[in-house]
Amino acid sequence: MFAACQPGLEPFLLAELESLGVSADEVPGGATFAGDAELLLRACLWLGTATHVRIRLARFRCRALGELERKASEFCWEEWLNPRVPLALNAAAKRSRVYHTGAIRERVHNAVGRAFGRPPLLAKDGDEVTAPLHIRFVDDTCTVSLDATSTPLHRRGYRLDGRKAPLREDLAHALVLASGFEPGDALLDPFCGSGTIPIEAAAIARCLPPGRLRAPPMQHSARFEPETWQRLLAEVEPNGDVPPIACSDRDEGAVKACLANAERAGVAETLQIEHHPVTAQPWLQSGAAPARGVLVTNPPYGMRVKGKNPLLPLYQTIGHRMKKLGPGWRAAILAHDVRLARRTSLSLEAAFTTRHGGLSVTAMTSAAVQPTTEPASRATKDERDG
Repeated sequence: MFAACQPGLEPFLLAELESLGVSADEVPGGATFAGDAELLLRACLWLGTATHVRIRLARFRCRALGELERKASEFCWEEWLNPRVPLALNAAAKRSRVYHTGAIRERVHNAVGRAFGRPPLLAKDGDEVTAPLHIRFVDDTCTVSLDATSTPLHRRGYRLDGRKAPLREDLAHALVLASGFEPGDALLDPFCGSGTIPIEAAAIARCLPPGRLRAPPMQHSARFEPETWQRLLAEVEPNGDVPPIACSDRDEGAVKACLANAERAGVAETLQIEHHPVTAQPWLQSGAAPARGVLVTNPPYGMRVKGKNPLLPLYQTIGHRMKKLGPGWRAAILAHDVRLARRTSLSLEAAFTTRHGGLSVTAMTSAAVQPTTEPASRATKDERDG
């Protein structure tokens, strides 16, 4: 099997697999591992940083389209594919004599048709359940893989309202992990938007699996095991002792979306969701926050969502207000402009760099910060700039 993730998240994915008792090998873009059907379902249920889990069905040398169709026809497709489910064929080629992706899809489609005695159904827009089959050529070697789910794993099923510039669920999950969030830590996101970061954090704190709201994996295949999936769901034991998790945003519509998404995710009672600009966030007032916690946030980049004010004062305000939280607090900020993130005056280190919305983003994390010793006049100016 191959668990795929966003570039840069491989160490977090590998750690998640190891927590499931899986011996995996890290590779660019994910990790490879072996296991049975139950392990496959368990991975789809619990992996928070993965985008896909794919089963490697076949791997062979191939240097011509005719050879591809012949070798693909020898495969036992009926053991894996359900003829009633539309097939979503995806092809890619790199440094290979077989390079025409349309022809690759056509030849594999023909091979599957021979196994079923009729051409398989092809997926079209609007199909909720499809069988994603991936054919990839690299250096004249063909790899055929079946996706365990019809849609990417980062689509958890709770975020129906994303508002402006929503953060992907897998990136939010990785950012929370990179922050060092652990039992007993409070968490604050003063730029919560539609609530992806606090919702992912609440699920982690309550030991709720990321895939709990999704349709069962492998339901599009001939290897569907609904009883095993239901048993794995029944084994989930939510943690009721959760530290405070607060989130806020200056956009009233975003706050409403955050509440609705949290209710769909089953964690609304765990979150303190409020409508505030960052300067009015209660926890960022002196003495109002719990003694220990992490500030995990995805502040504006100034790219997809443009404001009227420059972002430098905003980031300075984040740093100044962060210092008011106290020595037991750490920070994790997802930044497009690393130089701008460093203007918070926090001691930040890069935890990972990846892509989001066509942009390069870096998770900047800090150790516990020291209380601010700036004069009151400077603090007042920073607040006014924010």
